[in-house]
Amino acid sequence: MNYFYCDACHYCFEANTLPDRCPDCGAVTRNDKPAVRPASNNEIDELLRIRAEDND
Repeated sequence: MNYFYCDACHYCFEANTLPDRCPDCGAVTRNDKPAVRPASNNEIDELLRIRAEDND
């Protein structure tokens, strides 16, 4: 499983492959670049921290 990040709506999510659009907001591009990109380590850490807090 890989992590991806949408620069349009700041949604971080898991998927097997890079989607062509954000599954949350539907953005395809942002500032003439693809809206969805692989998530950085900091973005992944933040997502996992939030999920852990939600499970507590």
